[in-house]
Amino acid sequence: MKNCTLTLYAFHLARTFDDPPDRATESEAKSFGEELQEKLKNQIGAEIKNELITRLLHDTYFTDLTFFDPKTDLTPDEIDRFNPTAFLPQNINASIGQTIGIYGEVTHKAEATQALADSCVRNFLKNTQYKNDKISGTNTSNLLGIPLFEYFCQSTANTKEPVCHILVLLNYQDENGVNKLSKHYEDIADLLCSYHKIKFVDREAKLSYQDALKVSQEIEKEIKKFVVDVADKNKNLDKFSAMLDKLPLLALKHSAYCGELEGYVNTIEINNLIYKDLLEKLLSAGSQLDSWQKFSDRTRDISLKQIQYWLNYMSPRKELAQQLTASIRGIVEIEQAEIDRKLQQTLQNNEKAEKKRDRELQNTIAIIGVGIGFAGVAATASPYIFEAKPTEKLTIIPVHLQPSFGLNPPHHLTLSLLFSLGAGLVGVAIASFFLRYIQKHEKSAIARTVNFILGNSQAPENKVPPS
Repeated sequence: MKNCTLTLYAFHLARTFDDPPDRATESEAKSFGEELQEKLKNQIGAEIKNELITRLLHDTYFTDLTFFDPKTDLTPDEIDRFNPTAFLPQNINASIGQTIGIYGEVTHKAEATQALADSCVRNFLKNTQYKNDKISGTNTSNLLGIPLFEYFCQSTANTKEPVCHILVLLNYQDENGVNKLSKHYEDIADLLCSYHKIKFVDREAKLSYQDALKVSQEIEKEIKKFVVDVADKNKNLDKFSAMLDKLPLLALKHSAYCGELEGYVNTIEINNLIYKDLLEKLLSAGSQLDSWQKFSDRTRDISLKQIQYWLNYMSPRKELAQQLTASIRGIVEIEQAEIDRKLQQTLQNNEKAEKKRDRELQNTIAIIGVGIGFAGVAATASPYIFEAKPTEKLTIIPVHLQPSFGLNPPHHLTLSLLFSLGAGLVGVAIASFFLRYIQKHEKSAIARTVNFILGNSQAPENKVPPS
């Protein structure tokens, strides 16, 4: 092959949601490309010349880095002179994706065969983890009349490694073919960008679905716990409170993942439309790209429907989390209100009991006070009732035991003491009677008079009618 070149088409996300909007600029795209250029120059060698083209494609840094071998003629066995390991996805780390382009010129159309293309790719990958002696490409007929062969190479060491996407162009039209490629360069670059975006978003959608599925399973577990715990609501309020702390976060995560899936659907739809429009341009310019057309159809019929199915499957679970949260919150509020009501009732009962004890204490004090008052009056009046006799001895108990049983005449002080005690007991009896009467006949004139005298201390409580 003559004029053999090796080109890296790298597509890197310009910014994430956490990055400032002004980060996606042409200068940043150029910086990204220059970093790759310097890295690959050091790995490939200074003797192999290179050319760099950078662009900002919407939110994507696009780098076109082409290496030219100084040797005019190059056989497939010599293609590893470009140090293929330097071009592999693991070394480039372009976040959206990359394509490796191998271009060579042949003399006749008959030389532009799949066998030659297969040999180029096998030799390119022979010393890498993508080595596979049975690699065979997809013949997509031609790109602008130039035979095109496409390869999706999987790592033989680790299937989780990214697929290595390789395009081989075998040009037999000399300058005519090069002019066509130059004319439609931007169309090809934009089409590859949309292709890799679709593949990238499809991978991200799978991850978001897996994350949403995990959160959905956690929500299902909470629902099962709720069904068990709701049978005994009073004892499980603490568990319900813990659920209320956990469920909003789960619902928020689930909603975020569903939002990502919705965004992925829109992104794939937009990029598939762009892909189709660009593909139509290339087809109108004389290309025959059956496999690329199939990719667009497969994106529309399978990828988009799959993500939409995931979204439809997950959306009801988002509502389940919200409904469960509302149900638990309702139960907790009802049970808490019942607890508060019982607590309020207990406090009211305690208050009533306290008031009753205070009232009984006041009654007791009042009764004793009346008794003491009666006894005081009696003690004051006793000197006028019982005449003092100086010859009488003071005896508390008017009984003597010798020389024979008999009664001593009571001393006037003894009579006064007994009279006062009796008067006090009479006062206690009268006060008790009136207080009982007042409690039974609160609205009577006597009750009002006594309450007025007592300063309303025995007045009935104001009762507030129920609302």
